[in-house]
Amino acid sequence: MRTEPIIHWNIQHIFFRYFRLVLVVALSILWLLPPILHSEEQYNLSPGKKIIISDATFKKGSAVIEESQRPAFARLAEFLRKRERLNIEIGGHADNTGTEIQNAQLSLNRAEAVREYLVLSGISPTRIRTRGYGAQFPIATNETEEGRTQNRRVEIIGLSAFSGKLLSGTNGKALPPEARITMLKPSVRVMPAWESEWQEASINEELYEAFKVSTDEGAKADITFRNKSVLHVSDNAMLMIYGFAATPQAHSRALVNTEIGSENSTAKNIELMKGNLTLRLKEMRGSDTFSVKTKVSELGFNTSSNNSSAKVRVDDRERSIISVLEGRANIKVTANDPRTGQTLDVGEDFGIIIGDSSQSAQKTLRLPPMPELLEPTERIKPSETGVIAFRWENGGYAARLEIASNAEFTELVYNQIRPKQEAYVNLPEGTYFIRLTSIDTIGFESRSRYRGLVISSDILQRQKGEFQFRFVEFGFFVVAGGCFWAGLLLRNKLLQQIALVLVVISVVLLLIF
Repeated sequence: MRTEPIIHWNIQHIFFRYFRLVLVVALSILWLLPPILHSEEQYNLSPGKKIIISDATFKKGSAVIEESQRPAFARLAEFLRKRERLNIEIGGHADNTGTEIQNAQLSLNRAEAVREYLVLSGISPTRIRTRGYGAQFPIATNETEEGRTQNRRVEIIGLSAFSGKLLSGTNGKALPPEARITMLKPSVRVMPAWESEWQEASINEELYEAFKVSTDEGAKADITFRNKSVLHVSDNAMLMIYGFAATPQAHSRALVNTEIGSENSTAKNIELMKGNLTLRLKEMRGSDTFSVKTKVSELGFNTSSNNSSAKVRVDDRERSIISVLEGRANIKVTANDPRTGQTLDVGEDFGIIIGDSSQSAQKTLRLPPMPELLEPTERIKPSETGVIAFRWENGGYAARLEIASNAEFTELVYNQIRPKQEAYVNLPEGTYFIRLTSIDTIGFESRSRYRGLVISSDILQRQKGEFQFRFVEFGFFVVAGGCFWAGLLLRNKLLQQIALVLVVISVVLLLIF
């Protein structure tokens, strides 16, 4: 009689015992998870983003880090230790209590206090810039105590690894990226300045100063800068984005700061380590410059160079082979060349080799002429349905013929260098885009000729029977000739008129087909 109650009690005991244990564990996870998730999101600092340390606000009129603030700054220090090449700005802020000068100094003191905490936590002081923004940029209303508490804060902003340039403006808003990847054909990879591993790039990927870009075999990418200038990057290339030189910000007199770098430093826009690219400049304004740096040279354009373009190639010997396609460029020779230290003026349709000691390479050479693509009227060879004959005139130079199914030339169906001025390509019906470029023996390339081509089934069918129609036309000419001579011998005007009609029909057939 007592067995069942005892078993029932044991089951209840076990259930409630373990239920309480599970409940405690679940509540602990729920309690700890938000801060963990918050910290991961909060300290995922990257260019163009900023961290607002919302859980480490300061007391009124104080720049002392309280015990309650230390966990937030400890997480920040841990984050920075894992990213040794990431420099930061600490921006201090205040509410509107006090004078403008007082708030500016107080906000700077708050930034300096956090800097000191990070340095004591093992972060190098050379990685940190501090600024005091006073009460200029509140994130909440100053009409309530809760709002004023939120404004007594610090913000962390990423800095350029090279120039120390801010990646956020003094108005607290993130600056736009230096450039974006606007077209790509895999595999294209990127590496931020503070990372040590490559990662797969994506369309519209934001590129900031000190980002590296690499293209594998068969890959390509278009990189579009803030001023709409575009880099067409070929495969097997590697380059670094430096971006535009920073412009001085109009700080108010309340702004107090300490610097680790200069915002006015001049940076090169691009450094090409290997491969080749084509640069097309757009919307250059004011004192804007654009330069492509290599190991041995520096190609420069200024504001007057709007709509200019150039090709830059770094070959296996680390020479720079530069072709100015449109406009004029200044090319500074920096190393491995008898002209080192000189700045050369190179005009449109001329090219130059930098990094070669031979006399023949130290001359500015005219680029090969842009090819003239002939209208492919004889598109199909008699026995090969769908074979299109392309012909061009370019002074006898070799030419690269590229045919793609899209305007970006990422989907190539044909890509060959042809020593002769013709090529036969088997193309099914569809829409195609043609790019033809002359190439000389040195490797200089001309401007490219572009054209679209639509091949439809009726065109192919018509061209397939081209020679059958030629036989019909020839037959009309023979009959017309017979009628003409018979009319003359017989003095029959009707036969002569018939001959004339047959000739007209033959001419019409020739024009149509």
